[in-house]
Amino acid sequence: MKTKIITLILLLTGSVSLLGQSVVFVGTVASVVNSGEAVLVIEPSRYDNTGMTLKPYTAVYVYANFGNATDGDKFKVIGDCIGKVHYDKANGALATVWGFRGMVIPILQGQTNY
Repeated sequence: MKTKIITLILLLTGSVSLLGQSVVFVGTVASVVNSGEAVLVIEPSRYDNTGMTLKPYTAVYVYANFGNATDGDKFKVIGDCIGKVHYDKANGALATVWGFRGMVIPILQGQTNY
């Protein structure tokens, strides 16, 4: 069985404080890494209060407890932006996306009140 190694490097110069406010957005899991991290694809949502432009259908990296999540699961993210994050994609290419740290709330299939 092949083991994927994901390398993460935080860019200290890209850190965003957002004045200590928590950010809230909804995303769908594109890839789970070590069950404590995941790449999410941003869903169009009324909850995007990040103070930055998070375009729908773009990827973000989230450090949180994703437990037994699988690709396609949907989560509400409540946390802080930690700046730009680099990670190695499954095909070996390097990607740079916004990183977030916080908690996640699972959204059940068919649930609309999130």
